[in-house]
Amino acid sequence: MLAAYADERVRFAPTPSEEAILTNSSETNWKVRVIAVFAMVIAVVGGLSWFNKANDDTDPAIAFSANCSEFVANAQKLFDQGDTATLRGTFAPGDHVHLAIDFNGAGYSWDATGVLGKEPKFSRSGWFGWYDYTMNTKTTLTPSRTLISAESRGKITAVSARLEVELDVATAGDGTLTIKKTGSAPALISPRVAIASCKASKQTPTIARGLSS
Repeated sequence: MLAAYADERVRFAPTPSEEAILTNSSETNWKVRVIAVFAMVIAVVGGLSWFNKANDDTDPAIAFSANCSEFVANAQKLFDQGDTATLRGTFAPGDHVHLAIDFNGAGYSWDATGVLGKEPKFSRSGWFGWYDYTMNTKTTLTPSRTLISAESRGKITAVSARLEVELDVATAGDGTLTIKKTGSAPALISPRVAIASCKASKQTPTIARGLSS
């Protein structure tokens, strides 16, 4: 068997210059109002950070799928219980799988193995989007270059960016994808499954759902 490894770091983020213009006011009441607003912001951010940190310590919910239709149904509700979750399924040779997840804001990690371990693609899902990620991949092949197993894991911080995996299953087996929030920065928007489809190998109609932005 042959094994191939890859390490990758990609940064795709505009760095626009910013100007801050501060205006001083001699009226004491304006100063008091500004101080009060900053105090409220700090309190809200601190509360969100504590809440997200508490969520980081919990094990991800696991959604198991025995076939294509169950995989699509579970993927569509993957983040209903929070921004940390695991999607697992059993696939047959010839199944066509397409999964896309949109990320916004705070950092996340992913860990994909088996059928879903194919190296994902990244893109902006909006004209203003940006992303920064690190990734490690591993593939194991037979001497004839047939895929035996694959692994992909990494971390991503993004605004309007998409992680996407699309493949035709070559060998029957299971696939697992875990998404988990990293760090304590507040996440105002949880990840969102934008595309979840699976066409079974027996030429049954495609079960798919695309969610508009």
